[in-house]
Amino acid sequence: MSEWAGDLCLDGSGPVYDQIRRAILGNIRAGIWPPRHRIPAEAELAAHFGTARMTVNRALRGLTEDGLIVRRRRAGSFVAQPPSPAAMLEIVDMSTAIPARGQVYGYQCLTDQTVAASPERAAQMQVATGAPLQHLVCRHTADGDVIELEERWINLALLPSAADQDFRATAPGAWLLSATPWTAAEHTVLAINADARLAGLLEIRRGDACLVLERRTFQNEAVVTFARLTHPGDRHVMTERFAPAG
Repeated sequence: MSEWAGDLCLDGSGPVYDQIRRAILGNIRAGIWPPRHRIPAEAELAAHFGTARMTVNRALRGLTEDGLIVRRRRAGSFVAQPPSPAAMLEIVDMSTAIPARGQVYGYQCLTDQTVAASPERAAQMQVATGAPLQHLVCRHTADGDVIELEERWINLALLPSAADQDFRATAPGAWLLSATPWTAAEHTVLAINADARLAGLLEIRRGDACLVLERRTFQNEAVVTFARLTHPGDRHVMTERFAPAG
């Protein structure tokens, strides 16, 4: 047994590739494997866990898409230098980001309707109560797994064409990036447990942990769109390392 093998154990919960991902993630989070540390080769990991290299490859792909490891051709896989908060929260087009990671992208628009702004939504969107908003609920998948539930409201006073756009074919995030210039974005990150509705939409168990990113996008002082992006907790990781100021 190699010197690193004792640190990597399957926990027996869920698919083997996900158990391998969590085992490696545990070493990274604990600082056992610091930034730039070389991850054992796929063949070594497969032999250690008694599984196929394809299963190990899927686990490493998941860590790569979370930005926790980098994979270099012929050199191997290494623990990544954590990105800055601005990079972690950048506005990403899932339809291009997921295929770029070597995964099959899937998209489904569940709701696309014009609604009157409720008092709560009006306050978030900085519009009058009852103002028309385009409301969308969409799911994004990678290799068949739901990785993001997108709930979005678009200000039709600023983007009236959103009411006629066919979001069954084009995800709203991708359309907005090309349809309107934005000058600022505001993010709020939340941790929640899935209720029955979220569990069904994300294909997880009720009570499972979820990471929620709420984003308001501005055009000068006006709110163009408000989005709530919900991710299953075991399919989305945000990591940051920083030093004391000064």
